[in-house]
Amino acid sequence: MDNHSAGFGKTLLRIRKNKHYSQQYMAENKIHQSTYSKMERDLIEPTLGNYRHLLSRLDMSDEELQYIMNDYNHSEKEQLLTAFMNLSFNDVALLEELREKARNYLKAHADYIIADIIHLTDALIIMAKTGDVVGARKEVRPVWERLEKLDGWYLVELRMINAMLFLFPIDEAILISGTALAQIQKYAGHPSASKIAVSLRYNLCLLLLKNGRYTETITRINELIPAAKEAGSYRHLCVCYLRKGFALAKTGNLEGQLLIDQAFRLIEAADDQAFKANLENEYNLLEEAASS
Repeated sequence: MDNHSAGFGKTLLRIRKNKHYSQQYMAENKIHQSTYSKMERDLIEPTLGNYRHLLSRLDMSDEELQYIMNDYNHSEKEQLLTAFMNLSFNDVALLEELREKARNYLKAHADYIIADIIHLTDALIIMAKTGDVVGARKEVRPVWERLEKLDGWYLVELRMINAMLFLFPIDEAILISGTALAQIQKYAGHPSASKIAVSLRYNLCLLLLKNGRYTETITRINELIPAAKEAGSYRHLCVCYLRKGFALAKTGNLEGQLLIDQAFRLIEAADDQAFKANLENEYNLLEEAASS
């Protein structure tokens, strides 16, 4: 197993001793003890079956073991992926820094996902600097052309789709998000998948709002409000109230402004000034889009 060969045996030995497990315990009746001993000395690599068995005996996931092997840090690629998923898309300095790191990574590695990140950061930089949707769409087109040919999407592809959803025309975005949400259902119970699904739904609501599709926005947000309440997420609830309130107000419903006010009262009560600024910025951008 090439991706576990560097330092795997030494890491396995260290963890086993820290847990006070014997080689016999680790090998159980699945691996010959002499074979196990050679693994710890990095003389042989485990088969996939043996590797899964060892993870089970260590009570660890592959992700945790790799994190430990990398001196309690994510791999360079994982750091790039995490940075991309967590960055503020309108922060040009961070986008440019991430793009440079991704380019450096590709000098030593061939990697489709990191290449996709470069296209996506280019698109987001264009949007942040000029608001040129057409130019940004040209940047993400190679990413979508690759993804739409795949037989299925896994979590990393679904994250990519979520990140570039706002660059699609609204009707295409609705179709793509529908397909993505259907794919996510295969991961029922997976924490990362549920986060992607929630983010997709919120992003689609924002797209609908920006395109003046107020009735559809209200319907979709009504589906999100109970989940936000159940999760106890005041931020999600504030976003729901703001977006639903905005949509109601634009259809002439007087309850709309009441919901908008409620969103800001909630955020004031939480004393979350950073999120309040984000909420105010979103409201102003929605007003600009509606009046243009």
